[in-house]
Amino acid sequence: MSIPYRAEIDGLRALAILAVLGYHAFPSVFPGGFIGVDVFFVISGYLITSILVKEQNNGDFSIRGFYARRIIRILPALTLVIIACLLAGWFLLIAEEYKSLAKHALGGLGFVSNLVLWQETGYFDKAAELKPLLNLWSLGIEEQFYIAWPLVLLVLQRSGKRNIQIIWILTMVSFALSAWAVFNDRGQAFYSPLSRAWELLAGAILAFRRTPTEYSHKAYTSWLPALALVMLATAVFSFQSTYPFPGPLALIPVLSCAILIDHAQAKTPSRVYQFLSSRPAVWTGLISYPLYIWHWPLLSFSRIVHADEPPAFARAIVMLCSIALAYATYKLIERPAKRLSRRLVISVLIILSILAAIVSGHVFQKDGLERSRHKKIIAMSEQVREDFTDFEDRGLIKEGTCDLPFIFPDHPKRQICLVARHDQPQTALLIGDSHAVHAFWGLADAFARIDQNLKVTGRGACVPFLGYTSPNNRYECQPHVDQILTSAAQMKDVRSVVLVFRGRYIGNQTSPDDYSEFLKAMERTVALFSRSGKKVYAFLPVVEPGFDPRLCAGTLPLGRATPKNCTIDQVQDQRKSRMINEAWTTMKSRFPDLVVFDPNGVICAQEKCSVMQLGHSIFKDENHLSHFGSMLIGEHFKPR
Repeated sequence: MSIPYRAEIDGLRALAILAVLGYHAFPSVFPGGFIGVDVFFVISGYLITSILVKEQNNGDFSIRGFYARRIIRILPALTLVIIACLLAGWFLLIAEEYKSLAKHALGGLGFVSNLVLWQETGYFDKAAELKPLLNLWSLGIEEQFYIAWPLVLLVLQRSGKRNIQIIWILTMVSFALSAWAVFNDRGQAFYSPLSRAWELLAGAILAFRRTPTEYSHKAYTSWLPALALVMLATAVFSFQSTYPFPGPLALIPVLSCAILIDHAQAKTPSRVYQFLSSRPAVWTGLISYPLYIWHWPLLSFSRIVHADEPPAFARAIVMLCSIALAYATYKLIERPAKRLSRRLVISVLIILSILAAIVSGHVFQKDGLERSRHKKIIAMSEQVREDFTDFEDRGLIKEGTCDLPFIFPDHPKRQICLVARHDQPQTALLIGDSHAVHAFWGLADAFARIDQNLKVTGRGACVPFLGYTSPNNRYECQPHVDQILTSAAQMKDVRSVVLVFRGRYIGNQTSPDDYSEFLKAMERTVALFSRSGKKVYAFLPVVEPGFDPRLCAGTLPLGRATPKNCTIDQVQDQRKSRMINEAWTTMKSRFPDLVVFDPNGVICAQEKCSVMQLGHSIFKDENHLSHFGSMLIGEHFKPR
């Protein structure tokens, strides 16, 4: 059941959405435009409560019918925008941005965006501007209210209690929480449904107000609405994002909106009422919801592409596009959805929402589909592209069978026999994890210079130490690693052993007892090879970019600048490897013949390590060397 249409409320929606658009696009002109959301909250509380009270009084209230109407009202524009963002993100966003978008899409579809964002940075933080679905936080609060509020009213009606008194109490409790949180936990004050509920409840109180005949006083219908309009305008042009908001300051937009809703019930409408009921205001109010949903993603994507605040002209164009898309959504999707079969519309909307959620979940679980998407969206020259070609595809790994092959962690049956020269005896062994495989090419060339034939063996994600079990031993490294080490020590032709692995994830993540076991295993391993008369080389961990180096090697869509710093701070990076580096220093003091080699001395200069050098990427991915990087290090490694 609907309530009589009130044109001035659509006018109020117009004021609210224009304030929000002004703040998001031109914050220096409309610094307090964020209060438009508070106006939306009051309007929503009033309209929903009015509908529910009328249905309950007439005895035709239905929870199922209420939620069905909410689905038809909310999901068409919401689902459309989320799907559009996922499609745009596929072409424009890098992996971590796409993963974040998928996370927020799930939050939006589940109406918990406010809770998701509560755990992240604040609404007013700079990083928030780069989250295309940030604006769904307010929708989350409203939907959480819509889920709980009908049930609360139903309980109040059946209990025989005086509804308005209890609602006043709930309002004051929520307001007190908001006033406390805004000075103690601003994230809670902004995103918590409990600290925001009082704004919706303020609208609910209006729905229980007296009849329109009691509002005929001339003073009430003339200057009071005008004062409320002035208060709203003052807040829009004077409030700052640094103010403690919402809290007590939110009383200004909330009370102003309440007055404007309430005054229109007077017998003699004021000029403010006529202004709010004008055709331009009503038209803007009718498209306010899809306009709110559309404008922020478009503005956020434009900021991402520009890698900075777009010029004012570009922002104005974005706002015009938002209005056009909002009108199209209203005319072509929202209105037809209300005329078609309710069961059909709801079924289609739920199916589309589920599909969008499945896609979002997959993108999030796969870390933004980095491995597949970056290859497609980042344009690179053929020379640079070679740095990211898998070794197997370049013919660098020769198939063959041998004793002690290298085994991949997730696929034990996938084994490779990687030897510099298959037709000659193996005289040097490179033992370790996947970092050993990526270091092989340069080291094989270095050992060839002293007439030694290098072979790789080991197991991915496993530490090449005798009798050591990592605390996070998910790959069951022993006894396979122990077999490799003991067999290698007995191989008479082998004169040199090189230990290469990603050591940074060992010491820093272990307890003192685990680290002690790590040191003992390291000593056992070096001693094993020293006793067998083999020269032992240990590589310190290579610095890591921590992101896909394609971002530094190629060009992003629409010419957007890379959001990454393509120079690694060696001092900061080495803090992550401090304990493993100290462990090798300790071993060096116990075994003077041990050679400890720091590859970072080759690729870094003055404590800065460039991802790109001589037109090539040093790295193949976020932590492995490329073929070029391996060869560069091999040129400076001088085995004896």
